Amino acid sequence: MKNFKNKVIAVTGAASGIGRALVEGLLASGARVAASDVDNTNLQRLREFAATELLLLSSVDVSDQAAMQAWANEVKTHFGEVDGVINNAGVALSCHASDQPREQMEWLFNINYWGVINGVEAFLPELMRRPEACIVNISSLFGLLSVPSQSAYNAAKFAVRGYSESLRQDLRETSIKVVTVHPGGIQTNIANNGRHLHSITGNAADVDKTAALFNSIAATSPRQAAKKIMLGMRKSKPRVLIGSDAWFLDKIQRLFPAWYDRLLVPMMTVGTRMALKRV
Repeated sequence: MKNFKNKVIAVTGAASGIGRALVEGLLASGARVAASDVDNTNLQRLREFAATELLLLSSVDVSDQAAMQAWANEVKTHFGEVDGVINNAGVALSCHASDQPREQMEWLFNINYWGVINGVEAFLPELMRRPEACIVNISSLFGLLSVPSQSAYNAAKFAVRGYSESLRQDLRETSIKVVTVHPGGIQTNIANNGRHLHSITGNAADVDKTAALFNSIAATSPRQAAKKIMLGMRKSKPRVLIGSDAWFLDKIQRLFPAWYDRLLVPMMTVGTRMALKRV
């Protein structure tokens, strides 16, 4: 997708963070955008950026397969075509595996994993008809390496990575490019809107403390992340790493795949304890 002029791109999780930055960036690049989120109040604030014929706003729960299919139909009806989908919506959960309630893990998987599958399946038939199309699935740095208290999040993001890499191979002979994105720490509301029972150090955690900690170490802005993603779409990059933390930790994991946790987790634990003293 060498340029976005007049292309129709659907974006989930568009009310804030990376999703909102993507909507703004795509509109500025001449695209027509279908933006969805469960947070309809903040979603409607995007109306200031474009008229109805350029921006379609829809309240959609990505975990609802039927709702996602209905949204895809709405986008096709409104714009007449769809050239790309960015499966960005996601939530956070921090809890040690031994204490993790099953329903909490299912809540996260329904959004972070099945939300991606629902997005791909809903839009794929229309994308197959386009001369040039793109699927962007947002994984995470935690789709490349694992850390304590993130077993559910790690599992879902690793699953998104595996699904996306296989999907790329299945679609290799088509006009559709698949881009998998692995952001590091991004200054978004994901921690504020998450569910947190334990910190990486094993201590009890709550939303306020976890959000403050995350915000103190997140180094990349949503706008910077959106620019990287859009560049990856233009260049049809199979993998996009965002942030110096993602680049560094990915290299460590690849160099020492069997024991990176023995090196990184103690470093992260010490860093977390120091950061907690500041928040």
